[in-house]
Amino acid sequence: MMRASEFINKKLSFPKWGLRVGSLFFIFALIGSLYLAQGVSADLSPTETPVIQKVLPNGLTLLIKPNSANEVVVMNVFARMGAVYESRNERGISKLMQQVMVKGTTTRSAQDIVYQTEAVGASIGSSIDSYSSGSLSLKTTLSGIDSSLPVFLDILKNPSFPKQEVAKEKEFLIQQLKATTDQPEGEAFQNFLGLFYGPQPLGMKSAEIAGNVAHMTRADLLAWYRRIYLPNNLVISVVGKVDPRKIETFFSDSLGSWGKGQVPVPVAAAASLPKLDANTDPQIIRTRNSQALFLVLGYPAPSIGDPDYPVMGVINYIMGSDMGSRLFVELRDKRGLAYDVSTGYEAANYFSYLYTFMAMVPTNYQAAKTGILHEFSRLTTEPVPEQELTVAKTALKGGYLMEHETNSAQNRFLGSYELMGLGYSFDQDYPRLIDKVTAADVQRVAAKYFQHYSLSVVSPVEIKE
Repeated sequence: MMRASEFINKKLSFPKWGLRVGSLFFIFALIGSLYLAQGVSADLSPTETPVIQKVLPNGLTLLIKPNSANEVVVMNVFARMGAVYESRNERGISKLMQQVMVKGTTTRSAQDIVYQTEAVGASIGSSIDSYSSGSLSLKTTLSGIDSSLPVFLDILKNPSFPKQEVAKEKEFLIQQLKATTDQPEGEAFQNFLGLFYGPQPLGMKSAEIAGNVAHMTRADLLAWYRRIYLPNNLVISVVGKVDPRKIETFFSDSLGSWGKGQVPVPVAAAASLPKLDANTDPQIIRTRNSQALFLVLGYPAPSIGDPDYPVMGVINYIMGSDMGSRLFVELRDKRGLAYDVSTGYEAANYFSYLYTFMAMVPTNYQAAKTGILHEFSRLTTEPVPEQELTVAKTALKGGYLMEHETNSAQNRFLGSYELMGLGYSFDQDYPRLIDKVTAADVQRVAAKYFQHYSLSVVSPVEIKE
């Protein structure tokens, strides 16, 4: 099943790490006493090798992690950007900027970039990774790094945003946005976000965002680039089989004189918590032609870095992360109320949520909704059995560690955590925090967050509450 942010953003919006997140983010290194003063970690779990951290005088943070397992080298430039930093009128500009950024520089055309990178087996891309971050990435080999790195740096420092490419990518993005509600599942998720975030930019409909994009110009993108791509708003992470001292020297020489500026701050509305009426559970029910009824029911949840974050990760696994989870067993297997049921924890460094998704025949709606609410209520009143808790913690931690198999994945975790202000070492801390979760923690966090929900339903027939 596609997760919420994938439906709404494609990807308008972090890595999957322990969040279900469908969605949230690559580094080189040297082991030696020369770098110990710069924060080499003593505990090598889960990434096994230490990380070298260097902060340039202009505020640019460089992370370098060695990995001699293969010849692949991955670099990412992470920047704070996205919906959290956009007003309602600006919503969508970070996504468009990222799409056009790799389409030309002041000295290279889009074709030049493709030819010069592919000729050495490299690839360069850009993306929005979450509602609060985006990245520019280079994936290359040890033999291709000398040729591809100058191209990568040129895109970072000198994007030209050619008018014809702006027009092309605008049309592409508008079509993407329009397609998010082509399927009833997408409409259900989008309506849920509108309820959950209310008038905040995070809750805007895709049609509204498409309207913004249609009016964006090359000048708008250049101005946004200059606002976002500041050295003190960036984390550069490198993972691969390289000489860390050469990497550090390269970035210090090429970016050390880059002038820093005012780091973007979240817009006031996006930084605040949605206000849910203490006596109501907001809901929206829409009727449209479809083969099934689709339901999204979500609760507020802790952000990444919150002490309750690992606890909610365990709760997510207990409730709906696999075929042995409570909702799947109780509502699908035992009672046959749904074709599909699962939960997702969309966690990031802004107000987050845990949701349940169900697809069913309309006649099962009331029983299914009651069943979901009952299972979440049970967590607030009944301690989770020790065996169930152990299985959930083991599976959650194991999945998290297995997500570190590639240089790209290791890079994403380290760079994203550093950008969020948690520090790259949170990547090592998270598995240990999972181990510490107790049944009492689960019950406490459930009671704290599972009080009021937002509900979105898309049904082929009229539904009456």
